[in-house]
Amino acid sequence: MLFPPALLLLTQLPAAPAPAKPDPVPPARIELTTPFPVHLGSVGPREIREAAYGIKSLHDRPFHLRVLDLSLGLSLDEAQLATPLQPGEVRLVKVKVDPTGLVGPVKGAVRLGTDDPGQPNYILRYDMMVRPEVTVDAERKSFGDVAPHESPELDFRFRREGGDPLKLVLASEVPDYLDAELLPGDSGEDLRLTLRPRRLKPGVTAGLEVLKVATNAPKQPLFTLYLDWRIALPVVPEPSRVVFTEPKTTLLALELKARDGKPFRILKTEVQGRGFQVLDAPEGEAARQVLRIRRTGITPEALLLVHCANLDEPLRVPLFYLDPKARPAKGSVPPPQVVEEHHHH
Repeated sequence: MLFPPALLLLTQLPAAPAPAKPDPVPPARIELTTPFPVHLGSVGPREIREAAYGIKSLHDRPFHLRVLDLSLGLSLDEAQLATPLQPGEVRLVKVKVDPTGLVGPVKGAVRLGTDDPGQPNYILRYDMMVRPEVTVDAERKSFGDVAPHESPELDFRFRREGGDPLKLVLASEVPDYLDAELLPGDSGEDLRLTLRPRRLKPGVTAGLEVLKVATNAPKQPLFTLYLDWRIALPVVPEPSRVVFTEPKTTLLALELKARDGKPFRILKTEVQGRGFQVLDAPEGEAARQVLRIRRTGITPEALLLVHCANLDEPLRVPLFYLDPKARPAKGSVPPPQVVEEHHHH
């Protein structure tokens, strides 16, 4: 059978060469006699440490080691590698580790080559956890329940490791019911906060403060701290502020509960301002009392004072009427909110 000339030409082409196999990695001629990798554990921000590697030659002839690469913060005295490693010799190679400028989990290595082309490069690894330069004893604290006459204080304790003096600056606004001062302490500084419940606006019974503290540590310029508190009144008003939102609603209930569950007596009520009145306050003793609040006009706000037998000072409950007609049209700037941003109820 005759083939067409083109087909004949194709059948006579030599086969393509097989792809070249990559060079196999030469066998290792050393063994490490120390645990590997080297774990340096928790290291201070300026604490110079040492990683040591025992290197045993498995070669049948001498060879030299040389440094090819070092991770950040490493230094190696190459005099340790000046003489050749003899067959069967064990040599301890020491590396200095300086963590300055590093923080958190850090891994690094030394890469060594040899003057023997029949050997691979060797990578000596280590790891460590570099402690932050500045620490605070807690990022969130709580005053817990605070009586209206108390002025509790607490400290956020900042400490700096590494020798440099610590400087702190408050980098956020502090509300006027909170006093803040920075006090030098042992190897650091304390931020002392004092809560002044008497400066709180009526109806504010709890808060979460977010405080920013700037430091002079280059890696930790800013800390965010959280501080919460609750005012523990012997009589708890529910709700803590009475808000009328609909024109047709003219009557709302205010429930007063004794925190300790014991009966108490309402001595008198008074409204500071116009537009609201209390309908007949209960006269008997009870652990739970209910006041009925009537809106009599369109006055936007007033303050209700409730004098109780178990309170040194009257309860102060804000009364509000949010008139829909007075509300801004969509897209315009809304009026200031009744509740400040930093209060979570």
